[in-house]
Amino acid sequence: MNANYDHEEKWTIESALENARTKHNGAKLTFLQAVLVYFLCYFVLNVVLTYTVTALAPATANALLMENLSGIVLSLLLSPLGYGIGLLGIRKSAGLEIDYNMIVQPYRYFLPLLMLATLVSLITLVGFALLVLPGIYFALSYSFAPYLLMAKNMGIWESMETSRKAVTKNFWRFFGLSLILAIVNIVGALLLLIPLFWLIPISVIAFGEVYNHIFRDVEASEATAVEGDR
Repeated sequence: MNANYDHEEKWTIESALENARTKHNGAKLTFLQAVLVYFLCYFVLNVVLTYTVTALAPATANALLMENLSGIVLSLLLSPLGYGIGLLGIRKSAGLEIDYNMIVQPYRYFLPLLMLATLVSLITLVGFALLVLPGIYFALSYSFAPYLLMAKNMGIWESMETSRKAVTKNFWRFFGLSLILAIVNIVGALLLLIPLFWLIPISVIAFGEVYNHIFRDVEASEATAVEGDR
């Protein structure tokens, strides 16, 4: 696939945030429900994995290793749900209807997404181990890979490289936007979590704004390809 994702009209941090602020109206409850589903699944899986580790740890030489392994497994198993929340932001940005139960749709692509998440995690960890900046670069540049894999039926490496090349052309703006969103969400979390009711939808839709702008030829119908067999 040789699509050109470099457009003369550049998105800005201000436009992404303003559009997200406008479009999040009427979507806050949906995002709240989606986040609650995510944390419910996190709680259940964490209990199951913790019980499993507790049962197996006495028979192993390294209980700490088992605990770290369970954390990695938990993260990978939940990654499609995280992608599902991102999918809500992309859809809402495109003016499409959203429902909290859509966050489970990425599980239709579970194996390729699992492989993608594993590969991205390994590359990012190597980047952080060598120097911090490469880790940040890889973490951000592969952000759109799961959605390209689902919406455009790309292969794992193709989706990663397409995302990386596109984000690289917009890297410092994307980094700035990500930094702003991280800071305001941390502050929101410190303020008894209440501001997150507004901040999470705005943050995820802002992500969708960038995705829909960079990959402009991904039309709304393709952005919902994950629903193809619905």
